[in-house]
Amino acid sequence: MVKRVRFKSTFRLKKNKKENENGMDNEDNNDLRRMDSRSSYMQQRRSIYVNMELPATEFDEKGRRKQKLNISNRIRTAKYTPLSFIPKNLFEQFRNVANLYFLFLVILQCIPIFGVVQPAVSALPLIAILVITGIKDGIEDLKRNQSDNRVNNAKTLTLNNWKNTNLPDSTGGFFSIFIGFFYVMAGIENKHSQAYRGSLTKRKDKRNKNERSRRGTEDKLPLNDLNLPSSSASSQIGDQPPLQPPLPSFHQQQQQQGNNHHAPTRNGSKFRIRSNTLRSMFRPPQKPYNPNKVRHSVLYRIDSTPAPSSRRGSTVHPALLPPVKAPLEGPLAANGDVAWKPTAWKDVHPGDYILIRNDEDVPADVVILSTSDPDHICYIETQNLDGETNLKVRQALVATSEINSVKDCQHGEFYIESEPPHVNLYQYSGVLKWQIQDQQTIHSNITHEKTEAVTYNNILLRGCVVRNTEWVIGVVVYTGDDTKIMMNTGQTPSKRSKMAKKTNPHVIANFIILAIICIISSVMDSVLFRSEGSARFFDFEISGTNGSYDGFITFWVTLILYQNIVPISLYISVEIVKTFAAYFIYSDIEIYHPETDTPCIAKTWNISDDLGQIEYIFSDKTGTLTQNVMEYRKCTINGVKYGLGTTEASMGAKIREAVEKRQSKHQSLGDFDDLEDLVDNDSSTLHINDSTAILDQAKKEMYEKQARLFQNDHVGPNPTFIDPKLYDDLADNETAQANFITHFFMTLSLCHTVIAERPDEENPNLIDYKAQSPDEAALVATARDCGFVFVGREANTVHVRIKGEDKYFEILNVLEFNSARKRMSVILKPHDSDKIILLCKGADSIIYERLCEDFGGQTELQTSQEELKESTSAHLENFANEVYTNRSKKNKQNILNKGLRTLCLAYRFISMEEYKPWNKRYLEASASIYNREEKIDETCEAIETNMLLMGGTAIEDRLQIGVPETIAELAKSGIKLWVLTGDKTETAINIGFACNLLSQEMDLIIIKGQTREETKTQLEEALSSTNTEDGRKRALVIDGTTLKYALEPKTKDMVLSLGMRCNSVLCCRVSPKQKAQVVALVKKGLKVMTLAIGDGANDVSMIQEANIGIGISGLEGRQAVMASDYAIAQFRFLHRLLLVHGRWSYIRTSEMIMGFFYKNIVWTFVLFWYQIFCQFTGSMLFEYALVSLYNVVFTSLPIIFLGIWDQDLSAKISLMYPELYRMGLRNDLFKTWRFWLTMFDSIYQSVVCFFFPYMLLVGGGVDPIGLDQNGVYEIGTVVSSIAVCVANFFVATSLYSFTWIQIGVIALSILVYYAFVCIYAQFNTFIFAGHSRVFATGMYWLVFILTIVACFIPRYIALHLLHQYKPYDNDIIREKELVIKKKEKSANKSSSPVENPSTSGPNEGMYDIKLQDR
Repeated sequence: MVKRVRFKSTFRLKKNKKENENGMDNEDNNDLRRMDSRSSYMQQRRSIYVNMELPATEFDEKGRRKQKLNISNRIRTAKYTPLSFIPKNLFEQFRNVANLYFLFLVILQCIPIFGVVQPAVSALPLIAILVITGIKDGIEDLKRNQSDNRVNNAKTLTLNNWKNTNLPDSTGGFFSIFIGFFYVMAGIENKHSQAYRGSLTKRKDKRNKNERSRRGTEDKLPLNDLNLPSSSASSQIGDQPPLQPPLPSFHQQQQQQGNNHHAPTRNGSKFRIRSNTLRSMFRPPQKPYNPNKVRHSVLYRIDSTPAPSSRRGSTVHPALLPPVKAPLEGPLAANGDVAWKPTAWKDVHPGDYILIRNDEDVPADVVILSTSDPDHICYIETQNLDGETNLKVRQALVATSEINSVKDCQHGEFYIESEPPHVNLYQYSGVLKWQIQDQQTIHSNITHEKTEAVTYNNILLRGCVVRNTEWVIGVVVYTGDDTKIMMNTGQTPSKRSKMAKKTNPHVIANFIILAIICIISSVMDSVLFRSEGSARFFDFEISGTNGSYDGFITFWVTLILYQNIVPISLYISVEIVKTFAAYFIYSDIEIYHPETDTPCIAKTWNISDDLGQIEYIFSDKTGTLTQNVMEYRKCTINGVKYGLGTTEASMGAKIREAVEKRQSKHQSLGDFDDLEDLVDNDSSTLHINDSTAILDQAKKEMYEKQARLFQNDHVGPNPTFIDPKLYDDLADNETAQANFITHFFMTLSLCHTVIAERPDEENPNLIDYKAQSPDEAALVATARDCGFVFVGREANTVHVRIKGEDKYFEILNVLEFNSARKRMSVILKPHDSDKIILLCKGADSIIYERLCEDFGGQTELQTSQEELKESTSAHLENFANEVYTNRSKKNKQNILNKGLRTLCLAYRFISMEEYKPWNKRYLEASASIYNREEKIDETCEAIETNMLLMGGTAIEDRLQIGVPETIAELAKSGIKLWVLTGDKTETAINIGFACNLLSQEMDLIIIKGQTREETKTQLEEALSSTNTEDGRKRALVIDGTTLKYALEPKTKDMVLSLGMRCNSVLCCRVSPKQKAQVVALVKKGLKVMTLAIGDGANDVSMIQEANIGIGISGLEGRQAVMASDYAIAQFRFLHRLLLVHGRWSYIRTSEMIMGFFYKNIVWTFVLFWYQIFCQFTGSMLFEYALVSLYNVVFTSLPIIFLGIWDQDLSAKISLMYPELYRMGLRNDLFKTWRFWLTMFDSIYQSVVCFFFPYMLLVGGGVDPIGLDQNGVYEIGTVVSSIAVCVANFFVATSLYSFTWIQIGVIALSILVYYAFVCIYAQFNTFIFAGHSRVFATGMYWLVFILTIVACFIPRYIALHLLHQYKPYDNDIIREKELVIKKKEKSANKSSSPVENPSTSGPNEGMYDIKLQDR
């Protein structure tokens, strides 16, 4: 059999190679397609051996292990390690060109010829910037490290003091351990780091061993000598003989024979195999070897058929008695030294036994061996993986389901052939194998290998949480970076803001200007080297022997002299500003979630300005847009509609209609219509309240009618399905409708896989349901409220209470739901009947294809079914596309789609003659190793035919609070939203309608191809049918399978082009890696700013790929938050985060950076103009202390305070006009032309600052006591004071809001300059003494006023012209708000009411000023 399988695998391997030659993309194919043992990808498969020595085939010629299974289970999302922090952080900081420039200058100033007396002092600013930035980055990353440590040190139970044969020998010499320490510090995992950790573990084990030695020697006895308690699951039963030691495995025997041993060994002792002895002649005749007689269990490795005289027990349990199922303490009971002990997650290895208890997280990817459930199933939450909070069912392997104690774990011998690690969360393929032997011929080494398929349903992925299951025993197959969730998680990137990247070209432009003026100074110094004048007497020995050499020296001297042209303090100032921005975001009470006590946390501080330039948002759906809470609203039974419930979406539509109706009556500011308008508005609100009261009354009436029919003690606390008519029809037993209603709700209570719980011990009638899908829970809960109660399930028996009467059904088969089938069915048999019934629920399109078409002459049934099909189809379409019509005068079109999720119900009877052969095929398909899922689907397809329709249901997926409004406002601001979800297409479309992402006027373009060619054809057709000039709104819907081919290099540009033509994009059934690929496609293809938001671990990859990643810290775990740049509690907070904080940060940072370039150019060029009068020798005009303090003290605070507190518009007004956000999208304030305009303005002002004082004061001073004021340092002091004031006044001209803080800081900076000069002049008695007298003359203040006015006249003229003819959007709104305030004041004076500007809608204002047309 093994040879046959290998032959088939070889044949399929050749076939796969041929397909690859025909153009299959291997990398994407390996990532996304089904992985199984047949594929060429499985050449890299791994084997996990349990209680088995590794065979010779696992080693190469040098005796080294072929497979590398030493992958550590520790994770690291932090960017730095203790060893890599300094070099990596310095590398990131020196990516700023300015830092490299100043490092070069520090080195340059260390050369004595350039005359720098204290070069170490000049390095202090650069060192301070590097240290402060490093501390900030370190604090950011420390939080990530702390989160990593919490995860890595979390505890789980593993089997200790038991040998895991898969682990390589981690011992090493002193050198290996020594080197391993540094690898550990650097965060690198290899054999050296494992040797270091192994040495630590050995020390710990040695201490534990010494401690155990003090407690006695009983725990050191051999296993067979221990007197185990009878309560233990692995104890002896009665007077049975002791358990047999484990048999040598097939691989062990092969290895022994391959090594030419004289005889095989068992437990270390040799024995001879003799077949021709006298004893063998008198043995009873042997029965033929029949492997099928051996139980399908790894604990029964010999034929369990009892022999007449020499029956022997199994290797673990006595042969005549079944193994005893252990109680809860069974797995926890120790067996000697071998016991379950807490182990840190980081110390879990492949091949370890692991015990996971209820409500514990799964630390690695684990194959389920056994569970506490009698049916060997367990329930898990996968919210950390896919964001879904509903429970999912996983199944233990049949062959290992009896492993329920420590002793069983020790004696089970098997190995797992697993596929290599890959990123697909929803696929897994492996094979469990173990050897069995015939008890009569065991000494002849006759063996047989049994197998069992390991599928996705038998594995627990890291990040899952075990629910409603006492314990699960499993074997670890993937750890650390090999786990699926970590393979979908990229490395934490080092993100830089768009503005920081755009600043570098401006810095380079300053370098060019610096090079030009240095070259000019150098050339002019060479030319004037032999000229007459006194300049050479002031060179201070910094000169050359000839013109060329002197010019060369002057170039480097002036490079040091003009160093301030590149603003070194800019970067640290930006970091300070962004730190305050992060604090303001954290402190904003409007984005604080009191229910969970969660503020908005900025984890990456240096990208706050990117929040104001986001053009594309990529969002997860489940848990991000929706609450993943389903509510049953409507149904159709036998062509009759039921359900009066109103969705919250339609309630919101009514409220919006009332608001728009009111706004439409106020066309101009300050005008009110008569009182009737207000009455109409109030009546709309009253109508909404009346609707709620009517529903409450209907609910009360409905349950009164139910109580008159039967008693239902299990009604839930919040029933969502309301319709008293249902019980009117149910009470009329003479009509067929009553039977249809009964059968319909019985189907809801039987066709599912939910778990019934009783959470309140004091109220046993309260039943809560946990389900794989929230849809299922809602359906079963509604059936419970209506009197069709699912009480519970025990083994294969289902207990339901139908209208107060208990009924029991035997579940024969459960045909589970999957994305391909889009339906689920149960086959059951009532205990009081022999009929076999199939109940099915699924998508209407799928169910309709499988309805009965051949009625065999039953015309009445055929007619009724045809009519039922038409009416049900119409009702379901109405449920799925039901809209609320806005009847306001302003907008007379459908504005909202409820998007209810619909399902169809059907049934059929199955005869025993049909069922038995089908069930046999189904069991064979379920046991298949290869193509298991395909075979099961094919078998299910055969039985799910000729069904009869019953009706359909409609469920509402509740959105998070404020999601539709947030999406609508973001769309107005110019932001495009793409939803990337793992849900099926129909569900995503329904939610798209409910949250305003899709609307009725949009054309849906659905791309759904199964092959590369089909995908390309559909994309080409979609592109040819769309025209960007027709003005139509479109939405693109594409699924994951199609996206696999669409993202290939040949077609990805087509996807991008089609997405740009659509207003909304929905990507369904996508994997985490595909999410990241879509984000990268848009970010790199369009060169735009992107934001990704999600709540689960499946969103981590796209969060890291986007320019800004936002994690929602809700109920879906912390993985997304750990990897994010910002963490919020609700999607609606994104509205304020972007439109308020993002816009503010963009404007503030833009103005601040321009201000920094401005003030440094003014200061530098003043020095350059002075070189004209000193023969370009590089002489200093100012006292060096003024140069040192100019950026640090005299001009830093005003520009920093501008970046921190300046505010063009309040948060309230910013939210009223979302179109203001488009300033950041267009990058209005940080364009290249604005930078060069600022440069020319600053050069002009430097000319004025130098030449006005020079020309007015060079002729001589007018000091009252006759002191001279036209010396170089006196004029330098005057010029420096004017330059400082001009730089600070420039900040005043850039402010939007003049607050006392801003005015006070500007005044303080100027006063500090004058105070420093006056104090410094008293101590420096050589060249600066007496300079304070300069400020005491009227001539100085006259020059000061004339210079300041001359500086700012051109700037104010330019600002006025731009404001009048090319205003920015915020200028328009500021002017509009100013007019509103003036009207308010005049209205208050005249005592006439004026409409509050906050009540005027943003759209109305935007239409008035025509802002959206810009």
